[in-house]
Amino acid sequence: FRRETGGGDTSKGGPAGDDCPHMDQVYIHAINAKDAAGPTYARGLLGQDIVKAYEKNEISPQDFCMSTDSHMDFEPEWDQKMVDMWDMAENEYAVLSTYVADIVQLGENLNGVHEVPHLCMVIFTSQVRTHATKCARNLSKPKLTNAVWGAGLSFSKCHAELKVPVDPHTPGIFDGEEFNRAARFWTYGYDIYTPHRVYVLHDYHGSQSNPKTTSWGHGKFGPSELKNAHYRLNTILDVPGGEKNYEKGLQLKRSKYGLGDRRSLDDLIQFTGIDLRHKKVTIDGKNRCGNLQWVPFNENPKGVNYIPKFNETTEDPLDVPYEKTSVWYDPRVDGVGAGLVSRQVKSEKEDPAEVESRRVAEEAAHDAHKKEAEKLAGSSLHEDHKALAAALEAEGGGASGHDSREGHREVISNAAAAALKAEQMDTGGVHIFPPLLRGAPGSGGIPKGRFFFASVNMTKHGVEHLPIQVKLAVFVMVLGLCFAIIASGGVKQKRRANSKKRG
Repeated sequence: FRRETGGGDTSKGGPAGDDCPHMDQVYIHAINAKDAAGPTYARGLLGQDIVKAYEKNEISPQDFCMSTDSHMDFEPEWDQKMVDMWDMAENEYAVLSTYVADIVQLGENLNGVHEVPHLCMVIFTSQVRTHATKCARNLSKPKLTNAVWGAGLSFSKCHAELKVPVDPHTPGIFDGEEFNRAARFWTYGYDIYTPHRVYVLHDYHGSQSNPKTTSWGHGKFGPSELKNAHYRLNTILDVPGGEKNYEKGLQLKRSKYGLGDRRSLDDLIQFTGIDLRHKKVTIDGKNRCGNLQWVPFNENPKGVNYIPKFNETTEDPLDVPYEKTSVWYDPRVDGVGAGLVSRQVKSEKEDPAEVESRRVAEEAAHDAHKKEAEKLAGSSLHEDHKALAAALEAEGGGASGHDSREGHREVISNAAAAALKAEQMDTGGVHIFPPLLRGAPGSGGIPKGRFFFASVNMTKHGVEHLPIQVKLAVFVMVLGLCFAIIASGGVKQKRRANSKKRG
């Protein structure tokens, strides 16, 4: 069918008109190409369309929503398969997301072990950028990640899209789009899972050979818009370069396109292992690509389907004062001490010299950001993953060399190999958290309150934490080394004695 309609090669246009069997179900938000302003702007427009459909009762928070890139293809019955896979996560707040495979792998079991890209690392450019992938094999169900989200595929209940819409005020942004939304998803209580099977794929060759797909870098946005976009992203995540005034920064974090109020930014930094405030990819020298402990939170008392309300003009929250389960709750403002302090942002006069210095520095960065956006618009965010299968084949000696037993197997991609070659990867079984949260049918959804799990320390170091077999092996090795040194010394002494006798 793809060959007959051109659907396998987006450079040919794909199915259109009468050739599309479900055209009556397709809504197109059309804009002029000259008005393009990057992926976040486009996704933001579609997010607003979803909100309008919700307000018209055309969709429900309990419907399923999927966001993808353009130039995609799908396995037969992909919709039911995606729903079934989401259900296996056993988490109402699950979001399935990854960098999808190429369409040449449509219908294939990659390398014979169901390899899927697993997102868990970032790098710092002008923003926080999702970087490379690891590879998970033979997963029995979706795997909890350290909140790293990929825009190429995002599948969840529609209440996730309604609560965490893409920020449309970020034209020209490429780097930073994904981790910004990942942070917002996670602080709203959502958890990102790597799909354990591939049902949605991307036409990388067709899209990258079409020059129209890279034209947004020359779109209708200037230095001031790009400056504000970077300012917003930096402020929300506490990345250097954002708002310096604490109250103003907090106001943006609490706004419509800011952070959620179920988990805190500090908790996010600990869970992801990414040091946002100092622009370091890790807080402790380790990644969070292995098995993780789910972080509990208090569900909004109004339930999972409740969509927070914001002022349409200022985008400030309307659900104030905050109730006690919110991370923004302050008893001096929201509780018995209400009125002791105010959330009103005070206007402060800044030092003119400091303002001018900051303006000069920001203007100097404008051109660099613009050039970077244009460069990224013409490149592939997924080029690391494109070479993944070939690299694994070369390094692992083909599919026959892979361990095909059920369970989680991690392979370092070629993009990450240079930096992580010596790192020992976790090869234990998969443990998915949390267990079923949605409750039994008819129970009214997720049980309210806080969900607790036994604390797991992910930062144990030292010989004392090694398995007894490893300790014994190390002891025998050291003991053998000592005997070898002693024996070597004795042989040298005998040689010296014999040499003296000959003399």
